[in-house]
Amino acid sequence: MKNRNLRCVVTNCFESGEQDSRSMYKFPINPVIRQKWMENIGLVKDINWFNTRVCRRHFETQCFGKTKVYSWAVPTLFLGEKRVLHHGFKSKKNNFVRKCCVRNCPSRSPPDRLHFFPSDPNLRREWMDICHLEMDLKWLFICGRHFRRHYLPNSNGNLKKDAIPELNLGTEGEDPLGKCIKSKKSSPKRSKLCTKSDDSGIDEGSSKKSSPPDPCSNCLDLKQQLASALLQIQQLEETQQAKSDSDEEEEYIFMLMK
Repeated sequence: MKNRNLRCVVTNCFESGEQDSRSMYKFPINPVIRQKWMENIGLVKDINWFNTRVCRRHFETQCFGKTKVYSWAVPTLFLGEKRVLHHGFKSKKNNFVRKCCVRNCPSRSPPDRLHFFPSDPNLRREWMDICHLEMDLKWLFICGRHFRRHYLPNSNGNLKKDAIPELNLGTEGEDPLGKCIKSKKSSPKRSKLCTKSDDSGIDEGSSKKSSPPDPCSNCLDLKQQLASALLQIQQLEETQQAKSDSDEEEEYIFMLMK
């Protein structure tokens, strides 16, 4: 065997006859993990660890990969009466949590579904202005609660191409449902964007009892202009009628004179 003449550095492992000569492992390059190995085994710091090996029997089952021990593994078994100071645990990777970029929005993925910002630079800039974002980060996500229902996709689909965030976009000092946002003139279909939802209810009882709203000054001006225009048209029609009557009378006199 390749490692037949190598000896395990653990005390009395080779002499006990239980040394696992089939698998010998070098000390790790990582100084932190290497120090844990040396403290568990009880080695001094000035040892030549480049030529030092530890056999397989001193590692727990979860420490092994296909051909070698994991980088986080630490020898903990059959180390004599010395108390084990360190244990090897697989480091847990922090799962990447996506969150909605709209301020004060609680949506997270998982469990909520988030959507990418569009790749088109003009449309992306428009979305950023609507969401009050200043920095264009590489990954920007937004949840479905900021879109009208007809823009939302099926379970495995994407947002519609003409989708635009309109709902629940308020900041800390603003009412998210009481402010309308005007979009840029990038599309003729998008004239105004209002943050009020289509699904917002109307109190029918209160609407019936309430008096009609007072007309504004612009409406009154328009009504006066319209009345003046109608009066002028009526006067022109009367003048035209009188003129036509006089022409017919002159023609009749002229026929009698003949």
